[in-house]
This record gives sequence, C-alpha cells and structure tokens, in this order.
Amino acid sequence: MFLELLERRNPALLRAAGGFALRREIPPNTFVLDLDAITANGAAIRAEADRLDLSLYFMTKQIGRNPLVTKALTGEGGRETVAVDIADATALTANGFGLGHIGNLVQVPTIDLPRIIALEPEVISVFSLAKARQIALEAARQGRVQGLLLRVSDPGRDTYLPGMDGGILIDELAETARAITALPGVRIDGVTTFPALAYSEAAEPRPTGNFETLLEARDLLTGLGIEVRQVNAPGNTSAYTLATQARLGATHVEPGHGFLGTTPFHLRRDLPEIPAACYVTEVAHHVGDRAYVYGGGFFVDDPIWLDPGFRRQVKVGGTSAELAEHREEFFGAGAGETGGFGGIDYYGFISGTPRTAPVGATVVMGFRMQSFVTRANIAVIGDAGDSPRLLGVFDQMGNRLPTYA
Repeated sequence: MFLELLERRNPALLRAAGGFALRREIPPNTFVLDLDAITANGAAIRAEADRLDLSLYFMTKQIGRNPLVTKALTGEGGRETVAVDIADATALTANGFGLGHIGNLVQVPTIDLPRIIALEPEVISVFSLAKARQIALEAARQGRVQGLLLRVSDPGRDTYLPGMDGGILIDELAETARAITALPGVRIDGVTTFPALAYSEAAEPRPTGNFETLLEARDLLTGLGIEVRQVNAPGNTSAYTLATQARLGATHVEPGHGFLGTTPFHLRRDLPEIPAACYVTEVAHHVGDRAYVYGGGFFVDDPIWLDPGFRRQVKVGGTSAELAEHREEFFGAGAGETGGFGGIDYYGFISGTPRTAPVGATVVMGFRMQSFVTRANIAVIGDAGDSPRLLGVFDQMGNRLPTYA
C-alpha cells in the first residue's frame, strides 16, 4: 500500500528499481533500497533525537542487516544497533558492527551466551531471573559486568503483538530486581518493553499500556536505589514520534521502518522521512485470469491500516514507459485466499493476461518489508534521481551475492 506514497514522494526510486530489473541487473524477488534517501532519513531522525537528548539503536532486521545501510546510519563499525535475535547479532558483527541492544524480542539462547557476552553488547534484555542468572554466570567467568535491561510486563494493561509477549511481571519486579542485583557479573541498567507506541492508530503517536508499565518499573527500581540509565521504549518510531517518546520519559528508542519512511504515520501525513524501499519481481506464468509472479518476499502486515475497499496495485511492464503507465491488481501470495498471504510464497498473484502481463514482464510493488522472515534479496542503489548506481545485491544476512555483482 506504499506504492502511491512512493510515486508521490520518491518516484526516482521506482524508476531506478524498474530500470535495473528491466535490464536484468537485479533478480526478481528483490527489495530495492535507496541509500541516499535512507541516509537523509536517518539524519532527520538523529537530529530530532539529539534535540530531545534521546539515544538511538537502529533496527536493521527488516533490511536484511545490510552493511551499506547500517554504515550510513551508524558510521563505520557503529554500535547504535539493536539485534532482535542471534541472526541479527551474527550478521551485524560479521560486517564489523558492534552490538548495542540484544534480546528485547528473542532471548539469547544458552548456547550463544559465551559468544554474545564476549562481543560486549551495551545491554542484554532479560525476561526472567533465570536468564539473568545464566548471563551473570557467563559474564563473571569472562571477568565482565554485563548491563541488563529488564523486560517488564503487566498482562492486564499491556498490548502485545502475537507471540511477542513475556517479561518480568510488574508485581514480581521488586523481588526479582533484588535477586539480580545480588548476582556477580551483571548490572541492571534499565527497563524495556514492546511495543511502547501503538501500531493500529495512524493519526498520531499514542502510547500503549506498556509505556505506563515501563514508567512504573522505572520508578520502582529507582525506589530500590537502582540507577536506571535506560528507559528503552521501542516500536513504531520515527522523527515524528520522538517528541512523544521523550515527553513520556524514554531515554532510548529504536527506529527501523522510520528510516525507510514506511511507518503507519507516513501513510497519513508527509513526514521528514521519505519512502526508501520497493520490491521488484517478474511474471513467471499464468493460471486462468491471474499472472503468477516470483515470490519469496511477501510478508505484508498492512491490513489494519487499509481503508475500506482499498485495492493493492502494482506496476507491470516490459519497458520503462509501460512501467510508468500500466497497473494491475495484487491479490496476495502463497496458499492464502484472495487478499491473504500464505506461509509458502513461491508466487504472488496479480491480475493480468499473457497480453497485459506477459511472461518476463517486470513488476514493481510498494509494501513494508521484513526481509528477515523472507527469502528476498536486497539491492542497494545510489544516486537514484540522477544516474542510478547498483551498489550491491545481498542476502538477508548482509552477505554480498557475487552472482549479481
């Protein structure tokens, strides 16, 4: 549903992405990232964060932990990163970046603790005293004191995305915190949650109940004599949301789709960040009145923001002129029913006949990317508006693919 926004605010990216696909310089099933737009978006977020005295951890899972993008956001070898899981941490450090925050959504598994602690992340999130004990034991063995963020939870008040719940219950926080402070090898640095801002409301930033839980936890720890260095409030973050997060008491935020210009807020108003990503693929064959396009990247999470009657559109053509003018409807992907997105997305489905969407035609789409849960490639381009340059094609782990060099 971001195609119209791209056409209005970053048409150069659509033209450049379509051109590379038409010339067979990038393969189907590829997200194309506009590095210059991302750099400018990141600068806008950083300027606002600096104004508000907020610290940044950039989320890179959705762009395949791409090293060119991460460098543009954090600098060479930067540590302003958040690793959702071990794959994030592995990809980031393999490309020379440091670890800021790890574990907010996916706890560090026991087998990985020695390696992760040796990498000296700024903070590791824990959901329980048991995990804190594991980290303390390994950190003490390495002669380190590891900073922890306590993920806190109040199921009666908090909002959770499916499968992303958990944390130390607010009613048990004092007892748990006392036990953790007695452990050698760890230090409580602060508290965290997810999501701190609502995703369902696209009009303006609105805190979830989680934010209230976060602040209650901060005050409780402070009352125990613990110095709370971080109130980490991630979720749905962009330059537009930072004033709200700072006003409510956050110290650290984690922009991800903000630097891509693809948060729900970007659909409702023109914000400092412009959309910086699109998806390209190719017509493979036809079944009845549908054209099947190569899939692998279809993780589409926009239904809650769709206006009634909204119909997803794609650009289709065998030439630049056709891509500029011709549209078809996008129905869905995989085993899902019309409008759905099944788990195995060998193909996506669009309207079109062998005449209107012939085999081999390029297809350009605009939707929120989540590369880490797909099989999509990542192409990074520069100078999209002038003389577009292909800077590289990568996999989801930030590895350059020599096949498409």
